[in-house]
Amino acid sequence: MFLLIVIYVAFIGLGLPDTVLGAAWPLMQRDLHAPLSAAGLLSIIVSAGTIVSSLLTPKLLRQFGTGKLVFVSIALTAVASAGYGFSPAFWMMCLFAIPMGIGAGAIDVAMNNFAAIHLESKHTNWLHASWGIGACLGPALLAGSAFFGFGWRGAYELVAMLLGVIAVMMLVSLPLWKRRERGDSRLQQTSGIPDISLRAALRVPGMKLSFLTFFFYSSLEISTSLWCGTYLVARGFEPEVGALAVSLMFASVMVGRILSGIFAIRFTDMRLVHAGIAIVVVGCLVLVFPLPPWVTPVCICLLGFGCAPVYPSLIHATPARFGEELSGRAISIQMAGSYLGSIMMPPAFGFVASHFSVIVWPVALAFFVGSLLLCVCLLDYVTRKRLNKAFAVERFMDVLQQVKLMDERRRSARRERRRLRRKQKRAKLAKARMR
Repeated sequence: MFLLIVIYVAFIGLGLPDTVLGAAWPLMQRDLHAPLSAAGLLSIIVSAGTIVSSLLTPKLLRQFGTGKLVFVSIALTAVASAGYGFSPAFWMMCLFAIPMGIGAGAIDVAMNNFAAIHLESKHTNWLHASWGIGACLGPALLAGSAFFGFGWRGAYELVAMLLGVIAVMMLVSLPLWKRRERGDSRLQQTSGIPDISLRAALRVPGMKLSFLTFFFYSSLEISTSLWCGTYLVARGFEPEVGALAVSLMFASVMVGRILSGIFAIRFTDMRLVHAGIAIVVVGCLVLVFPLPPWVTPVCICLLGFGCAPVYPSLIHATPARFGEELSGRAISIQMAGSYLGSIMMPPAFGFVASHFSVIVWPVALAFFVGSLLLCVCLLDYVTRKRLNKAFAVERFMDVLQQVKLMDERRRSARRERRRLRRKQKRAKLAKARMR
């Protein structure tokens, strides 16, 4: 139980620094005397470090294990956050952006791989919902720090302290990580298999499709969060409504992942993925139709709600698709595709919007959703045999677990009945003696 709590707290910590930069940049730009576009440079450095780190993580996982790697990575992001807070110049922030990206990428791959192998699908969805909690807390910490007069530097220093506390929790829980990984007989069988290269992994059937699936998913989600507010303003809404729609979109993703964790108890990962994509398709279609203006913000919430189960369910299905011996490498490739999509496609749409109009945003969404649906269907077809076998085994194990629970309940009820009979006999004997 303590290990599960640590994992949830680590996911919250992963989301803490992700949203502070965008919220704090107006204050940072003034203090650092940096140009407005410099925030993009910081974001690119972090993303590049994340991509490189995610591709190198599988080999590090084999050498050090999940616990040690996540501990070092969280400590690295804590140092980088503290460096942001103490940096007197922009070029120093660029230096600290490198460990920020490296740490974030390693945490993402290591934690997702551990959750996909060792935890149930419901926990994978709830873990990504907890990341949303951390992402919401980041701007809140900035607002509190600015209110009390500590500015954006105080916010980053507070984030660094919180990440330091999480790193200490990881350090204390290291024996539990080792015990959990060593206790899995399936991992013991595959631990002696050497890690394959990136080029060899890409030749595995379905691996390139998996990369493209995450590429288009992140393109869809990040483009929605980045451009939906601008789209609403172009449609005639007030800027406040656009900002509220962005917040509601992230809130709907978080709520959707909590609900999808509940549905994951009864449904397979791929059913949740298909249901989520279907909801996104409905949201895109409604955006295109000439409906009343109030429907548009509702559709944006629908897009967030539909995106909610797709990412964590695809992650959790990775060991079933490619085997647990390739799970770490596959998730690292998926993370690289996700980060690459989040870097490339939103600016690409910005280029298109500058030459045409932001009103064509639903067309771009339709392209992303159509590409995502095509990649998911092809990926399901290519990996169908292994996927169906894994889900069948999972369901069989669930049935065995339910039978075991029912047997334990019957035994417990039988023991309770015997205890009551003994109690009644003792009461009768006590009454007989009193007479």
